Amino acid sequence: MTPLIRSALRVLALSLVAGYVDAVGYVELHGIFTAAMTGNSTTFGISLADRDLARAGAIGTVLGLFFFGALAASLLRRALPAYRHEWLWMAGLLVLAQGVHWSHAAGGSARIETLLLAVAMAMQGEALSRFSGISVQTIVVTNNIVKFADNIAEFLCGIWRGKREFSLASLLPGLGWTGCIAGAFVSVFARGATSGFFLVPVPLLIGLFFLWPDQG
Repeated sequence: MTPLIRSALRVLALSLVAGYVDAVGYVELHGIFTAAMTGNSTTFGISLADRDLARAGAIGTVLGLFFFGALAASLLRRALPAYRHEWLWMAGLLVLAQGVHWSHAAGGSARIETLLLAVAMAMQGEALSRFSGISVQTIVVTNNIVKFADNIAEFLCGIWRGKREFSLASLLPGLGWTGCIAGAFVSVFARGATSGFFLVPVPLLIGLFFLWPDQG
């Protein structure tokens, strides 16, 4: 398996995790994302303007935890011998979130588990953003859509100039976009099929850690 194909599979796997976790968090937090901080920041500003302090406080908490999660991830990346270890940290946070979820009384309103998801997504976004030397965010879909469109435009212009080359690297942003949608899709069925839905991405993260020790 070539390094570029491994990178493509990593992008797809991690974007699946991000789409899954973001969708689960969105449902559990009633309209607050755990990965898409652009939407949260916009909603936070609107909530402040509307003087909806309860919602502003909830969104602000997620934003703050995401920021400090990214800060912690940055420190860990500098301290650990290989930042792939953060995949295990993310898996641990998902396991902890599941434990918190199971500890809730039936019908309880606590949503601490979704705040743990925000920290996990911050760690992924900060530490896992380059694949085969190419910058691809697995938690920010907007950039991937723009990059993918630009790569398609470059390919079409190349055809006009008589060049028909299209590398797998050009598809990486598109894989990130597709994986996010697929992860959200799967989350709907997982939430209906099992009470342990936070654990669904854990085997994938552990598999990434052990199967591909390099970061190429």
